[in-house]
Parts: sequence; C-alpha cells; structure tokens
Amino acid sequence: MGYRSNHWRRVWQVVAVTAMLGLPAQAVFADEAATVRHFEEAKSNEAELIAFLKEMPKGADLHNHVTGAIFAESMYDKAVNTDNLYYDTSTGYFVQNPGPTTVPASQLKTSRTLGRKFYDAATMRGNLPGTNGHDHFFDAFDAFRPVSNGMDPDQVLAEVVGRAQAQNVQYLELMTSVAPQNALNSALSNPPALDNWEEAWKVMEQRFPDLLAASKQYLDERDQKVAKLLQVPAPITGTAGPTNMRYVYSVDRNKQLPDFFAAMACGMAIVKSDPRVVAVNIVSPEDYYVSRKDFESQMRIIDFLWRKFGKPHVTLHAGELTLEYSPVEVMRSRIRKSIEVGHAERIGHGVSIAWEDRLPQLLEEMRQKGVAVEICLTSNEGILGVAGDQHPLPLYREAGVPITLNTDDEGISRINLTTEYVKAASEFKLSYEELKDIARNSLEYSFLPGESLYINRDYKKLHGEFARVREPNWQPDGQAKKMMDESQKLAEQVRLERSFVEFEQRYH
Repeated sequence: MGYRSNHWRRVWQVVAVTAMLGLPAQAVFADEAATVRHFEEAKSNEAELIAFLKEMPKGADLHNHVTGAIFAESMYDKAVNTDNLYYDTSTGYFVQNPGPTTVPASQLKTSRTLGRKFYDAATMRGNLPGTNGHDHFFDAFDAFRPVSNGMDPDQVLAEVVGRAQAQNVQYLELMTSVAPQNALNSALSNPPALDNWEEAWKVMEQRFPDLLAASKQYLDERDQKVAKLLQVPAPITGTAGPTNMRYVYSVDRNKQLPDFFAAMACGMAIVKSDPRVVAVNIVSPEDYYVSRKDFESQMRIIDFLWRKFGKPHVTLHAGELTLEYSPVEVMRSRIRKSIEVGHAERIGHGVSIAWEDRLPQLLEEMRQKGVAVEICLTSNEGILGVAGDQHPLPLYREAGVPITLNTDDEGISRINLTTEYVKAASEFKLSYEELKDIARNSLEYSFLPGESLYINRDYKKLHGEFARVREPNWQPDGQAKKMMDESQKLAEQVRLERSFVEFEQRYH
C-alpha cells in the first residue's frame, strides 16, 4: 500500500483516538506543517487529493449561475414526471410542444438511449472531440430550459446551497432570481427611450416602489423556504447557517440598449434597497453581435446608473474570450473598460487579459485597487479550450492580482468547488498555503459588509483582538465578539480561520 495508505491511516487514527479518549477538539494541536506534508502526499493520487480538498475549508464561491448549477439528473427526474412535456429525439432537447420527432417525456423513464442523449446535450459530458465547446455549452440551456423554468426555484436553490455545504464552502454569492417574474416583467416592459438618460431614469424611478416591495416579499419567503428544505437556521441569507448566501442581480448583455438600461436600473435599485442582494453583474456571451456592438454604451449606462444609486457593488464578466471567438481589437480594452468605466470590483473569467493594451499598468491598477479575478478553470477549458499553460492564472498571481476559484455553471460542467481546487493544485502546482490564501481571498473580496479581519489585506497581519485566532485554544473576548457582531465579513473570516484550525488538527 505504501505511504499513501499510511497517510490516511494516520488521519483516521487521530480522529479515532481523539473520540475514544473524549478529548475536546482543541486538545489536538493544529499543525499546518503536518497538513502540508499530507497534502503533498495526497497530490500523487487524484482520489486522495479529492478526499483531502473536499474536507478543506474553501471559503466562498463567488461566481455561480444557479440555472447552470442544476445537475441534469434533477431536471431529468422533473421532466419524466411532467405532463404535457415532450422530448425531441433528434436533438436531445425537452420541448413544450409535440412534433414529428418528439415523444412524451415520460418515455425517458425506461429508455436509457434517449436519456443518454439528453445528458450529452444538456451537459459538457457531450463536449466530445470535434465538438465546439463554446457552442455546445450555450446550446445546453436550450436542452433543459422548458424543464428548469418549471422547477421550484426554492428546491433548485436548496440543491445548490446543499452541494456547497457538502464541499465545506461557507458562503455563496449566487446569480439567480431576486424578484417574482411578474413584478420584473411589469417594471421592464416598455423601457424608456434613451434620447435623454435623465428622463429615462425618471421613468424607471416611478416603477421601483412596486418592484422593491415584491422583491422583498419574494426574498423573505425564499429565506424561510430554502432554510426549511436544508434544515438549517433561517434565514438562508443570515449568518447562522453552515453555508450562508447572498444574491447577485444579473442583466443580459445581449439585450437592446433600452432594455439593458431598464434592467440595470432595476438591479441597482434592488441592490440599494436590500442588503441580501449585494451586487449587479452582466451575463451571456461576450462575442455575440449585440454585446460586441453595444459594449461601450453598456459601460456608460452602468457608469451613469452607478452614480445615481450611490456606487453599488459591481462584478462583471469580462475577457471570457479568445481569438477563436473575438478579434484582438475587442480584447485590447475589454477588461480595462469594465473596471475603469463599468466600475467592476471583480472580473469574471478575465481569460483574455494578455491581449490588453498597457498590460503591466492594468495589472498594477488591479493589484492596487484590489480588483479580484473570479477564476473558473473547468469552465474556461470546456468553453474556450483554455487550460494549463494557456491559462492566465499564473500571470495574475505573479502580478499580485487577487484571484478566487469558482464553479461558474457546475451542473452543466458536472463539477463542484472541490474539483476546481483539485485542478488548481494539479495543473498549477499550488501549495496548501497558496490554496488557503485563495480561500481567504474569496471572503476578503466578497461583497459582505464590514471591516476585514486582516490589516491592509495582508493575511499575516490580523487586528489585535484576533492575533491568536489561529491557535487551537483561542476564544473571542467581549471586544472580539462585538467586532464580529458589527461586521459580517469579519465574522465569516474568523469562521474560516477557525475551520482551518479544526481541519489541521486532524493531521497532527
């Protein structure tokens, strides 16, 4: 069996002896050096690395599209038990209306051949050699949209949050619905003309009260329902659960400009009104005609509304491009303008960074401003074909630009946050200490309010009240408890540090 079996034998011996003797957790001394040794041993075998990193505290997933996070099995189970739903045998898609190549969806209960075709169409497992990953990925939504639209959104959210909880992820910022569809439709219908943005703003302003009231009621109900489904303390957007979450409002970047203006205005109004919705984002492919043509106008709209709403948090998909999908001219300024005009505090993907003009200056600007990059390794490989030494992750790290690891669309990609940490450790030879700092980044650059645990974003410098937080026997005193009550970010960061202590105690 060799040293690898000894590695796990030692882990289970610590757990067993501690339990047998009835020792409190703090009786086993946390040992980062011993944990590092176990991590390096585990890296020689993927199964052992998965087992190690699944248990490792990973902080947050900050880039997660809930619709793309649903696993195909959940949609399959829903579809085959839904009346008046059909399956197109020629495409592998579920459809709402019958046709010459359709069968009732219920037939997939007994047809493994049809089921396999759906899984291939709806996920990246069907991204076979010779298939265009970009097109396959975005077409996947058409394969399951009639099903996902009919699913209980609270059940879906519970699936995503529950999966994160099982990966030892303590916080999520999720791109998903934040208001009932009828209220959104009412606010977004008949968008104002953009001849005069001030007048357009006044038109939208009249629509906010009804939308905000509907959004609040919707999120209040979700808080309770999702927590009940997961059997965790309510609200799900609180601070008491094993995995807490907030929302990010998403706007389709391939809308016409009046629709984009209206949607972004509604999103920022909700962010300003409700602390459970922490930021706005823009989604859908960057290389489509409208998003290419209107990018600069969209950035100016974001800038205009950002100032109107008192500078809410913004995270933007930017640079999810390669030369296969974009001329180089587009990539010369996509990330820079998203930051400097669109006020992005985080960048989603950022794959095309090497093509940016004045790259050293841009990287330094990102470092100084603390603009983090939401890295999505499996997604970038599947959609763009960018992996290993093609990926800019090392470029960002060498420049001191903070990065986080994220899932993007974990259901379509058939992954989870553990697999992203495995990929980072394997392909980029990241150390245990470096992975811990990436986990810390995910909370430091989250949009949780409040003071940070760390001084000037230096993870070696902690506020005095928490100087010993990484010691096994540490307990917060009155002042530390007060600071944690006053800062959601600091409280989550303390929880992460204590989780590291508990995790490393297993390896002493």
